[in-house]
Amino acid sequence: MNIIQSNLRKSLLTVPLSIAASLTFTNNSMSEVVEVQMDAPNFDRWMYPYNATPGTRSAGPTFAGSEGADDRYGQNMYGFITQDVITPGLGKFSYEIQSAELQIQISNENVIYDPTYDSWETYKNPKKFPDQDLGRPFELFGASFRNDWNGWSFGESGPGPFAFGVEERNVYPIAFNASGLPIDASNNLRDEYNPILFAIGQNDQVQPGGFLPELAVMTFDLDVTDTNIQCYLRESLNDGLLSLVLTSLHYGTQDGGGSYPQIILKESPLVAIGAASAAKLNLTVVITDGATMAEDLNGDNEVDVTDLLILIADWGDCNCCPSDINNDGEVDVVDLLAVIAAWS
Repeated sequence: MNIIQSNLRKSLLTVPLSIAASLTFTNNSMSEVVEVQMDAPNFDRWMYPYNATPGTRSAGPTFAGSEGADDRYGQNMYGFITQDVITPGLGKFSYEIQSAELQIQISNENVIYDPTYDSWETYKNPKKFPDQDLGRPFELFGASFRNDWNGWSFGESGPGPFAFGVEERNVYPIAFNASGLPIDASNNLRDEYNPILFAIGQNDQVQPGGFLPELAVMTFDLDVTDTNIQCYLRESLNDGLLSLVLTSLHYGTQDGGGSYPQIILKESPLVAIGAASAAKLNLTVVITDGATMAEDLNGDNEVDVTDLLILIADWGDCNCCPSDINNDGEVDVVDLLAVIAAWS
């Protein structure tokens, strides 16, 4: 039975959404490809505890913290309101993100370009585990929120506690654990693990190990093939707001004379005069409208034994599974009862 269920699940759920839509959603359904270009975020915020001017700074440096602070101390949060260009509220499985790209610019010229991931060992024990290339990478994550805040309510003016300690900030970068559930990635050096990044910044004008020039563009191609990242993006588009956190583990001096990057924010005078750009977001999304009810897991307009077998195959911890009908990160008896109640 397990083999049959596994094969059935593969045959029904591993077809790309754009193809599955044309095969199964035959009643009042429609798929379209939407390409979105957003030239500036609605919110960009330097997330640093001593930032007295939230939402109005011209640049947001990213850098590593010292003992007693988060490893990822200086961070930037971006919020792109997508609901005006991509219809929200269709259900997260109505969106398939084919590509997602963030672009930012830096204002300083003393940052070494590193396009590869550096493991936690190279930071904590560089003599034993030397970094094989110069510099440190720019690292992009999803955003999560604490203390009853979310991307909409926090915006650019939500509070960041003054002189907050470890894991106290209201906005923080997220990675995913082995079960696909989000975890705070702020302190992966302290906790000695390598988080799954959404993307690492790339530049096609500079060789690795070289200095990035002033106003260099860093491009982040989000890994939409990763199930958890795809799920995060789907849920964001369903909500109408995509929030991201940019971090790096650069070190430098407080006067900016070190090697950490200064990322241009939308309030910069350079943006106002057209000499530089704020963060940009490019998306290509397949949207399927008219999908059947949530309990119809294979989209054939019936809730029957096929849907029941799919649910059983997904039983247990399951992030972003169609079988997780109540979206609690687990396929369990609650979801089973929902399928039975919708039986047709």
